[in-house]
Amino acid sequence: MPRATVLLALLATLVIGMGLGRYVFPYSDTAAVLQPDLQSASLYKRPLGQSPFLPNPADALLPNRQLLQAIFQHEEELQSNLDNAEAWEHLGNLYFDLREPEKSIRAYTKALELRPDNITVLVDCGVLYRQLKKYDMALQYFKKALDIDPKHQHALFNSGVILYFDLERKEEGLNFWRELVNINPTAKTPSGDPVTRLIADLS
Repeated sequence: MPRATVLLALLATLVIGMGLGRYVFPYSDTAAVLQPDLQSASLYKRPLGQSPFLPNPADALLPNRQLLQAIFQHEEELQSNLDNAEAWEHLGNLYFDLREPEKSIRAYTKALELRPDNITVLVDCGVLYRQLKKYDMALQYFKKALDIDPKHQHALFNSGVILYFDLERKEEGLNFWRELVNINPTAKTPSGDPVTRLIADLS
């Protein structure tokens, strides 16, 4: 595949993911490989009390009205329990799905104040800062995740995306992907191509 085609295919899939910390690209939280998945995070991290506002993960994405209802529920809960890290995390997920990155970051920051080693939230913050084009901040959050778990595949892949595509520090980006395939030789891009092929095409 020509390099230009690879680049267009990758850039066309810059959407949010879910699960064990989001990718800059969509991904699956269930396998060791990086698979495409367009579900939103809140569907997989159900809020307090198994909220009736959130459907089964197999259902379609939440309409904005239902997202707002779930947000209201969480904000009401947090008024009386500011130390509920799980509720702050879920609130961040919901704002993420509503495409409100600043509000999502504020909620995630509260969650991290209570549980600073929450890798999922660290990676989510990195993706949000990337959306805001604050690439250095995004890399800082991915680094924090990797300091806790040097083999965290989401953080490795995302770091490579920002370094290669956004900051044009191409060799550094490639090195993150090389580290990823050392950990998981069958790792795949969101489009389903092996990361080894991505490295070969962009090297």
